[in-house]
Amino acid sequence: MIKPKLEKLAHDYDGQVDLWEVNADDNPELLKSLRVYGIPTLIVFRDGQETQRYVGAKSGSTLKSLFETLANGGESLPASLGMADRLIRLGAGIALAGIWYVAEGHWLLLVFSGILMFSAVYDRCPIWKAVTTRFKQLTRKA
Repeated sequence: MIKPKLEKLAHDYDGQVDLWEVNADDNPELLKSLRVYGIPTLIVFRDGQETQRYVGAKSGSTLKSLFETLANGGESLPASLGMADRLIRLGAGIALAGIWYVAEGHWLLLVFSGILMFSAVYDRCPIWKAVTTRFKQLTRKA
């Protein structure tokens, strides 16, 4: 389903981004060593190290943004959550906070509900992006 999009992007960014295709049926050992359990899986490597992994079909705009970022030498983009995933996480977090409030539960339940709600919007938080980018820079140098 995404193969035509990837082939077009590989052609558009020829010489800037390398795209390697692996047939799952012909290379089961390679998939096992890369821990690929879902198809399609797109793995981004930089300097021989995996930097990002996308599992499942992604939109053409997500793939184009990824190729553009990689072609310009930038960091690969985080996998974006779909609207349904965001709403489920937010709803579950709100439900847990409601249970904590009604049952006068332990404070850890409230903390967990906050983490769950934050996980629905973390990729849009500029503070989170700044902290994680700096952490990646520091750990890459070490």
